[in-house]
Amino acid sequence: MNSASARLSLPSGDGFRSGLEGGYTAWVREVLGAVATEPRAAVLFDSTIKEPTDLLAAVVREAFRDGVTDRFESTFAGGNRYVAAAVAKRYGVQPEQVICTTGATSAMAMAMTAFVAPGDHVIVEAPAFDLLPALAQQAQAKITPLPRRAPDFAIDLDELRALVRPDTRLILLTQVHNPSGAVLDAPTLRAIADIARPAGARVLIDEVYADFADVGSAVGLSDVFISAGSLTKVQGLFALKCGWAVGSTANIAAIQAANPQGDLGVSKLAHAIGALVLEDMAPFDAHWRGVLAAARPVLCAHVDRMAGDGLIVGEPPAYGCMYFPQVVGVGDTLSLASRLWSEDKIVVAPGEFFGQPGHVRIGFGGDAEALDAGLGRLHAALLRRRGAP
Repeated sequence: MNSASARLSLPSGDGFRSGLEGGYTAWVREVLGAVATEPRAAVLFDSTIKEPTDLLAAVVREAFRDGVTDRFESTFAGGNRYVAAAVAKRYGVQPEQVICTTGATSAMAMAMTAFVAPGDHVIVEAPAFDLLPALAQQAQAKITPLPRRAPDFAIDLDELRALVRPDTRLILLTQVHNPSGAVLDAPTLRAIADIARPAGARVLIDEVYADFADVGSAVGLSDVFISAGSLTKVQGLFALKCGWAVGSTANIAAIQAANPQGDLGVSKLAHAIGALVLEDMAPFDAHWRGVLAAARPVLCAHVDRMAGDGLIVGEPPAYGCMYFPQVVGVGDTLSLASRLWSEDKIVVAPGEFFGQPGHVRIGFGGDAEALDAGLGRLHAALLRRRGAP
C-alpha cells in the first residue's frame, strides 16, 4: 500500500485532515493516489462528466490526418484566435472580449489581479468551492461570506445588498452553484448586477457548469459580470486545459493590462484541439446529456431509498452532475468521509471543503453501473453508522 493510501486508511482520518489543511486540491491528490491501488474503491466525489476519450481521439486524428490543422498556431501573442472566435460566438460577444487561459481558475486569478488590491473587500458565496475564497485570500482581500442556505441555496438579495460596501471590488459566484447545483435565474442575476454597480464592484462568476442548465452566460445581462469558463467540467475535457475569461471590452482590457504576459501556460497543441471542439460541440453535448440520462435516474432512486431510511436530507438538483445532501445526525463529515474510506473504500467529498460541515458532495457524471454499485454501498455503510457523530 502506498503512503497516501496508508494515511487515508487511518480511522483517525489523518489523510483527510491533512488534505483539509491543504485544500480540496491537495485532498483530491491524496484520494487519487489511494484509489489507484485499491480495486474495491467506490469513487463518488468527482464533479466532472466522464472523459469522452473516443470523441477526443477522433478530433485529434482528424486534426492531423492530412498534415497539421490550421488551428495549430502560436498562442504566445494572445491565445489561440480560433478559440477566442468560437468562445465569442457561443457568448454572443466579439473575440476581443475573450481571453484564452489554461482554465477557469487561471481566468479568475487574472481577474482578481486586475480588480482587487490588498485590503479591498470581496464577497464570496458560501458554501463555496474552496478555490474562490483561496483566490481572494491570495489577493490579500478582506472577505465576507454570502450565505447560500439549504435547501434551495438561493441568494438573499437583501442580504447581499447589506454586505456590499464602498470598498467592495468583487462578488464571487458560481453558476451552476458548486457544490449544490442550484441555478441563478436571469432576474436574480440582473438584481445582483444592480446591487454591485453603485459600489463599482464587478461580479466574477465561474460558469464552468453553466452549460448544464442552458441558461446562457451572465455576461449577456450586464457589463458588471465577468465570466470564467472551460471545457473541463461539462464536456469532461480536462486533458485540454482550455479555458477563457469573457467580459465587457473595458473589463477585458483591464484584465489584460494587469496581466501583460497573459497566461503563459496555454498549450499551442491543446488549444488547437480545443478550437476544433468548440467549433463543433454537438457530439460532446450529446455525450454529457447521454451520461446524465443514464446516471440521474440511478442517483434519484438511491436518494429516495436513503432519504426514506432517514439517512440524508436534500433533493437532487435539477441540473448538473453534483448532489450535496445533508447527512442526518452527522456534524463532522470529514471524519465520516475518512471512516467511509478506511472501512468501506468509499470516497465522498466532505462538506468541510465547501464550508458546510454535515453535508457531502456526490458526483454522478460517470458510469451509471459504477454509480449504482457505489451508492448501494454508501447506503449500507450509512445504515451501519446511523447516529454516529
